[in-house]
Amino acid sequence: MFGLGFGEIVIVAILALLLLGPDRLPEAAKALGKTLQDLKKATDGLKGQLESEMYSVEKSIKKAIDGTGTPATPEVPPVAAAAAARAGGPMAPPPPATAENVPGLDAALVDPLAPPEPAPVLPPVPPRTP
Repeated sequence: MFGLGFGEIVIVAILALLLLGPDRLPEAAKALGKTLQDLKKATDGLKGQLESEMYSVEKSIKKAIDGTGTPATPEVPPVAAAAAARAGGPMAPPPPATAENVPGLDAALVDPLAPPEPAPVLPPVPPRTP
């Protein structure tokens, strides 16, 4: 229980008896038990709510799949298809990826096995005089 051994539990019980006294110890134990029971109810409720949400999502996914295992035809056409239909023809291919239009492309294309480029040598900075 909570990673405590029997001896540690006995020490905690003796300290509780000394600090609270024999009159208030049963009340404190009752309050602790009620708090733990309320905490368990709250966590069980949250667990049940999460499970019901997960199952409802799974059910909606299963409803979206037809009998052959492929997704059903969506009711709303994709944006690209709608744009192509408005334009009256097929869409033009996207422009090629270059370092100017794709941030970080030059870093992504670096060969990790290639030797690193030497750092530029800077001239020494003269000391400042006060």
